[in-house]
Amino acid sequence: MGAAFVLAASLVLPAKAPPPAIPAREAVVVVPIENMYSGPDESLEVVSQATLGQIVEVLETTRAFAHIRTPDHYEGWVPRATVSEYANARIPRYASAGRVVGVTSLMANLYRDPDVTTARPKALAPLSTRLEVTADGPSGRWLVLRLPSGDAAYVQVGDVRPEDPLAPRPRGSPEDLVATARRFLGTPYLWGGMTAQGIDCSGLVSRVYHANGVDLPRDADQQFGDPGTAPVQVADLHPGDLLFFGSDSRSITHVGLYEGDSRFISATTHETPVVREDRLDDPHWAAIYQGARRPR
Repeated sequence: MGAAFVLAASLVLPAKAPPPAIPAREAVVVVPIENMYSGPDESLEVVSQATLGQIVEVLETTRAFAHIRTPDHYEGWVPRATVSEYANARIPRYASAGRVVGVTSLMANLYRDPDVTTARPKALAPLSTRLEVTADGPSGRWLVLRLPSGDAAYVQVGDVRPEDPLAPRPRGSPEDLVATARRFLGTPYLWGGMTAQGIDCSGLVSRVYHANGVDLPRDADQQFGDPGTAPVQVADLHPGDLLFFGSDSRSITHVGLYEGDSRFISATTHETPVVREDRLDDPHWAAIYQGARRPR
């Protein structure tokens, strides 16, 4: 038995090294706003939106569509022409270095010329979009941009602020969160929407928090179950807390952002399909309230 053991031991082969990781395929979104579909067909359900300058992972492609994963780890299909895929990992990603600004307006117009009257805007940039600056424009009012497509454009300095592309956005205060959410009041409700042109409930809170330095999952049920959030009792609610609604705690279908004094903001289809203020003690909302969470 001892000899057999020695023989068996001598035949043990060294463990194989794991294969090298294959770098993720990445692309940059080159259009202002693009719907993400549940499959490679624009007649299918919209699941979210990708926006200008986002660096997305490319999971697969067909002739006309790309299956992408956005920075909030959400997957969907977009027309292939709306993203520009990087040939390899060594190519610098858009707005990842150099002089960069972040959009502070809900939607910034990007112009062909440093003039708001000579031509219609050539593109739009939603809140928090990072843009590359190539030069100062005339009169101190303008900046010259390089867009993700490679085209040049102008933006007014009042629409943006300088940002360090290597640093996370500073975390906003509870008051900052509420102020950002209030800027969206009146925005049309849009299923899958992520911008001031149209937004849904989870898109609203994720964009508000993203603008204030905190990344949240995309959907309301994911936000409710996010381990990066802590449960909060009604008596302990603070401005900026997330309020969740549904038929029960296993079926979360709506989320809003608490303002204080029993008021909250959400993008809803209840009564008026817009971003609006409501009261937590309103019978409609009180009947389906399932709890609150506070992002850590």
